Amino acid sequence: MFGRIICPLLTCIFLSLSSAPAGAIDDLQQQNRQIINKEIAVQIDVDKWSAEKQALVSELLDQKTQLDWNRFQNKKYQQYLAHKQQNIADLKHQKEVMGKLRMELEPFLDSSIDNLTSMIAADLPFLADERQERMAFVSQSLSDPDLKLSEKLRRLLEAVQVEADYGNNVEVTEEKLQLESEESIVQILRLGRIGLFYLTLDNKNVGRWDSQQQRWAPIVTDYVPVIQTTISVVQQKRVAELVDLPVPKLSQADGELNR
Repeated sequence: MFGRIICPLLTCIFLSLSSAPAGAIDDLQQQNRQIINKEIAVQIDVDKWSAEKQALVSELLDQKTQLDWNRFQNKKYQQYLAHKQQNIADLKHQKEVMGKLRMELEPFLDSSIDNLTSMIAADLPFLADERQERMAFVSQSLSDPDLKLSEKLRRLLEAVQVEADYGNNVEVTEEKLQLESEESIVQILRLGRIGLFYLTLDNKNVGRWDSQQQRWAPIVTDYVPVIQTTISVVQQKRVAELVDLPVPKLSQADGELNR
């Protein structure tokens, strides 16, 4: 840049020197030096301004980038805020629903345990200790203020499921029964909830639970072989076969269980 400015000036100076007197040459050189210095100073200012301009442009670009980023962040924040507000609204709604559910479910649980306890009391008398302990545990759970409602419901449903499964299985146990005037050790045969029979260990006497009378009643000894066969099948000592047992009709059994 300086070269383009100085060359024409030098040309002018040489032309002036060739035609000017000696005294005027010094003045002319002084003037030329001043002109050159001014041109140099102007060019320095121009270069400085250009550099400042470039720096300003870069700063503006940086500011624009930052502004765009801030706008993007603000948009994302607005979306995030709207999402959080929706979550809060959903949680409030769920809290209201859970409050209403608790008001309806807790009385339902209490009535359900009462119904289940009544059903067990009217049911065939098998596994009495186990079933009573289970119902006591569930009743205690429902009275626990620190236990979550979901856990209370789970324990009640578990007890209901166990009781429901009793109607789908058979078992043979050995127990002491008060038969007439003496206590005897017998084999108890349970067929789901349809019938409950006993067979004395000497294979001489048989009987069944009379749900209407709520007591053990003897049946004719003709059923001894049938009960023996059924017990052997349940214990997997022989293959399954059809047997004729003195069980109540289904409608009568249902009525007895639903009393």
